[in-house]
This record gives sequence, C-alpha cells and structure tokens, in this order.
Amino acid sequence: MTTPVQQKIRDKKRTPQQILDLVRSGDWIQPGSVGGDSTVLMKELAKRLSPQLRDIELWLYATFYPHPEFQQVDPLQEFHCIHEHFFFPWNRQARDRHNVSDWTHWGWSLGMWFHHYRFAHRQPKQRGIDWWWNAASLPDERGFYNFSYGTNNCNIFRQTAKNIVLEVRADYPWAEGGRFNTIHIDEIDYWVEVDTELHAWPQVNERLLQPKPEEMQIAHHIMGIMRDRDVIQLGIGSLPSACVAAMAEAGFQDLGIHTEMLNYGLIRMIESGQVTNRYKNIDRGRSVWCFAFPFDAEWYYDTVHRNQNLAVYDIGYTNNLYNLARIDHMIAIDNCVAVDLLGQQCCSFYHKRPISGSGGYFQFISFCSQSKGGRAVASMTSRSKHGSSRIVPFLPEGSAVDVPAQLSHYICTEYGIVNLRGLSGYERAAALISIAHPEDREWLSQEAHKAGLLPPKFPVPMLAQEGGDRRYPSYEDRRNYKIPFHSDFWGFDWDPYQSGK
Repeated sequence: MTTPVQQKIRDKKRTPQQILDLVRSGDWIQPGSVGGDSTVLMKELAKRLSPQLRDIELWLYATFYPHPEFQQVDPLQEFHCIHEHFFFPWNRQARDRHNVSDWTHWGWSLGMWFHHYRFAHRQPKQRGIDWWWNAASLPDERGFYNFSYGTNNCNIFRQTAKNIVLEVRADYPWAEGGRFNTIHIDEIDYWVEVDTELHAWPQVNERLLQPKPEEMQIAHHIMGIMRDRDVIQLGIGSLPSACVAAMAEAGFQDLGIHTEMLNYGLIRMIESGQVTNRYKNIDRGRSVWCFAFPFDAEWYYDTVHRNQNLAVYDIGYTNNLYNLARIDHMIAIDNCVAVDLLGQQCCSFYHKRPISGSGGYFQFISFCSQSKGGRAVASMTSRSKHGSSRIVPFLPEGSAVDVPAQLSHYICTEYGIVNLRGLSGYERAAALISIAHPEDREWLSQEAHKAGLLPPKFPVPMLAQEGGDRRYPSYEDRRNYKIPFHSDFWGFDWDPYQSGK
C-alpha cells in the first residue's frame, strides 16, 4: 500500500530533460557546492545553451565536480556567465584560456550569508535565485532527504531559491547531524534520479599522496606547538597528509576534530584511535565536519553512513566566529599563498590573478587563535613552484588580503615556525625573514631596510621563537590563556584589576 509520503515522492520525480524544459533564458541557477554538486542537470544545461536558451547565470560556490562541457559548447560565455567563488581545475582552465572568470571574494560562512542577504525573501517566488540544484541521499520512510557530503551551504541556498531540485544519489550516505542536514519532500519542488555509474565522483587514491620533504619538515615544526587533547582543523592536499603522519609519529592522544572538510587524513586519525573527542568542551564525543569530497566512494560511504561519532553541520555552525573562539585548544592548519613582512596573508587572489577562494581561511586563522590555548597556523613552502619567494616585502598590487596583519598568528615554512602575536613591526619582519628561503633572506632584509621595516643599526632580537626568554613565553606557558575580548573574562583565570593579584 502506498503511503501519502511515498505518493508525494513519486509525484515529484522528474527527468533532467523535464527540468530543463522549465528553465528559461535569463534564469539564475545555483548548482550546489562541495559535496552537493549538481551533475546530471548541469550536463543537460550545457547541451542546451544556445540563442534559444541564453543569459543563464551560474552562481558557483566551490563546485568541484568537473564540467568541461561548458567550455566546449560556450567557451567565451556568450550564452552563460559563471560567477565563481572558489576555483577548481575546470574553471581555472576557462580563466587561463579565455579570460572569463567572475571571481568574488566571499569565502565561506560570512560571505555565504551575504549571498543570503542578497537573494533571500520570505516569499519563495520573490527570491533572487531561480533554481537550486543539489545532490542528496535517498529519502527515508518519512520523506526526509539527507544532504550527506554537501550539507555545508544548504541551509542558505534553500532560503534563496524559488525552485528546489534534488539530484538523488544512491551512493550518498546518511550523515548524522548536527543540524540542517536534511530536507523534507514538502519543501522541494522536484527530484531527479542520478545514475551513479554514469555520473560517479572522480576517484582519487588518497593513500598514494606523498608529501614532499619540505612539507614533512613543515609538519615537524607544527608538531612543536601541538599537545594531547588538541582540537584540529585541516585543509586539503599533501601538507595535511604530512601533518597527519607527523601526529601519528608524535603519538598525540585524545585529539578532537572541528573542521570544514572531512578528509582522508582525518578519517585515518579517527580509525587509528588518536581521535576520541573526549575532552572537547563543545560537541564532546563527536567529530564535527561540514563537507567532504568522496574520493574513495566506498570507503567514505562506510565511514559516514549512520556514524554517530560524526556530526555534520551547516557552514553557519562550523565556521561560526563565536564557536571557533570558544573551542578550547583549537589548532587550525591551513595553506597560504603568500605573507608579507607586515604579516598580511593572501590565500586567494594574488598578483592580479585568482588562485582559489578564501574559503574558511579567514574564519579559522583569525578566530581559532582567539580560543583558550588556540593556535592558527598559516603554512606554506618558502618558495612557490615557480621559484618565487612566498614571503614578500609587501603583497603585490592586485592581491587580496585574506587575513589582516593584526590577526596573524603562527607562520610556518620548512625553515621554521614563528609566532607574530604581539610583536613590534621590527620583530615581525625579522621573524618572517628568518623562515624565508635562505637565498631570499638578504633580498628581503634589504627591502625591509628600504621600507623602514627594519632599523638601520639597532639589532632586532628573535623573540618570536617558541621557548624564548621571559619576554616571550612558550606555548606551554600560554596554553590556558584566552584573549580577554569578552567583558567578563580576563584570561589566565585571574582578574588583573583585583588588588594583590
């Protein structure tokens, strides 16, 4: 016997062709984001771009699933326009070959809520985005779909689109929340079934990722400021893999996880028993995450599906500035493109060229370091793959400042790790030069003297090295310190205004 919920599910099923028959010239489309990427509807859209279906605007927020067909059918974007906020290989190619890229410095969380601010409306038909297409799992018996790997921005998109279409995938697990990780059949307009064999996620054997020697050295330096019971955030790539290997070698115990991205390295740590989340002061007992790339579909499915030790949250929770500032002993480890001698950091748009998006970089780097014992590490090799120094006198013209100088904390290269917190301008420049490539240090020193960032004669002490003298205590001495930006908290559990303290 068919239940009312089952009947609704049947009634709302469509084919990709039927959905695209409803799309009109001038429509604005949001095709999901990391882990929730549209596949079949985007491919059907690409087939139809022409003078008959034109002026289509795609608002992309880290759409990872490759769609090279757009470059094939409309390389100069005559019939469509892509607004991209986080670059991946397929849209980098469009940028480099045809100079078509509308890059916007929005990032996660804060920027996504600006998207909400622009497009949201109480009445669905008055909303700014015409279509939201997003991947989801199979529905349960009550008619709820799970956003699975792509929970991150869904709570925002569902409030800014006139029409909601789910691309339902049988290979997507049910990710336990958290919050805002499900949507009911009553809230969507249509759904389409995805043939997961024809539209499988790109598969990558992450076990074969081998960190470079300099990345292993960076990881070694970072281990010097890590302790048991730390709560970890890691990004993507071979450097996080190096950090995971170094953490295992160091033997850290009872670690916790609060991250945007659930990745191979973090899953390995969970499986090894190093991660218990036992001592987290919020979300105790659960690894908090926001999105994932299922590069190994079977392994990721088995890890995530109905796993009560994991909690998937929306981006408004994982990247929430207040939440990050109150997670004790949080450490964020993220990749950077360049840092100048003022301490300004760039990870997105560098030297008139979009490299990537700021993502959660600003939130994690700026606010994990506000927590009790918190640390934020901007990590990078001393030189780029082109041989240029990543530590520069000043960020070049046409560069975005993703983290301002006053919020910089730890900077790490293969040549060392320095703490910029509380340093004078002279000290800061000297500290950064000390971890630059040895062949670049003389040039950086000369440029620093020219700009007045180093004194003409006076020697600058290296106070930024961890374990320095009494004028710059080690991390161990500061592990229970919290920056007292709350009016009712003074750090170190003491009030400096009480007499005799």
